[in-house]
Amino acid sequence: MKAIVQELRAAAALAQQDSEFNAAARGLPCALWLQAGEDPQDRISAWAGQPAAPSQCIVISAPPDTWRKLLSPTPPPGYHSFTAAHRQAQGLRVKGDALAIAQALHPLERLFEILRGQLTATPALLDRSPITGHYATLDLGAAGTSLYYETSGLTDGPPLLMLHTAGADSRQYHALMADPDLRRQWRMLAFDMPGHGRSMPLPGHAWTEDGLTRDTYLRTCLAVIRQLAGAPCVLLGCSMGAAMALVIAATHPADVAGVAALEAPWKATGRRTPMLCHPQVNQAAHNPAYVRGLMGPASTLEARRDAAWIYAQGGFNVYANDLWFYSEDFDAAQHLTGLDTRAFGVSLLTGAYDYSASPEDSRRVAALIPGARFTTMPELGHFPMVESPQRLLDYLRPELDHIRTVRGIA
Repeated sequence: MKAIVQELRAAAALAQQDSEFNAAARGLPCALWLQAGEDPQDRISAWAGQPAAPSQCIVISAPPDTWRKLLSPTPPPGYHSFTAAHRQAQGLRVKGDALAIAQALHPLERLFEILRGQLTATPALLDRSPITGHYATLDLGAAGTSLYYETSGLTDGPPLLMLHTAGADSRQYHALMADPDLRRQWRMLAFDMPGHGRSMPLPGHAWTEDGLTRDTYLRTCLAVIRQLAGAPCVLLGCSMGAAMALVIAATHPADVAGVAALEAPWKATGRRTPMLCHPQVNQAAHNPAYVRGLMGPASTLEARRDAAWIYAQGGFNVYANDLWFYSEDFDAAQHLTGLDTRAFGVSLLTGAYDYSASPEDSRRVAALIPGARFTTMPELGHFPMVESPQRLLDYLRPELDHIRTVRGIA
């Protein structure tokens, strides 16, 4: 026990010297405490709160065996972040009300990174020069929209269309779009859904959206395939994008040349919470931390910050709206029935550290689709194309080759 207490005390001291932790915690009215075992005497202060007499304390307590896993540089799934541990770590308890925890989520996630030794970032500049941005006016039937999309690779090659996760945008795929090998094989396209990234909301919809429906999402994706890609596409989607890629394949197979689904959910209930768009919670701090907890521990601190930064720039209620489709509307058992893979290949890849669309869930999805392939990626979490693009490509390239073979793409 004494050794654990000493390690927690040392980690708390490092946190108090960490620029991101301090920036995230500055002005936080509650104190943050770590506790080993049951004895309050073993509490360690990570943040004293501001002002000096905080309104309440958030106390995170766990038995020594649990703290050992949380302090490991390579923790098992469920022990790799604060949010994961709060859900899954054996014996871990968090004392504090839901609002205070939501307000403190950014420093809490950073604190848990520091606990497992992720102290410094190594900046790396990605060469984005092969990626070209465009705007196009899409006909969505009853409405139109000015949509931002990006391209790279072959001018007239087979189209590989990338669908971003809930609340994010096409920047998640920049590392793949800049990859020289993929550029020699594909015409890659990625777009920002209306109201995301550099696409403005649908006319008259800003600040008033109340949940992305399956039909609205499907209509937008089909318009991109038919009006921008101009040919059946291989769909590479992640999370929400993976679910929609499979929906398109099930409902409009003539528009699909294959599916590579990253982090495909079965039915991801519980992801949509009031704290995602709460008037007393900083959406630009809380929401990036909410998804940061889904990333695997092997992802670099720089990659984690890049993934979070995209979410920090999301518009009001955009992430929560998207989660209506992802967490409330989509149900693989209902919406993927009858998906026929005889004309194209379907591959599912899921990170072991993903607790939103877990490997077990994705395996169930694959079992529902005759001929589908499934692979677990042991080192990765919910955002593999940002966490470690090159490691993802080790898994993804064979699946794209398989899809090309099934489809007869030269």
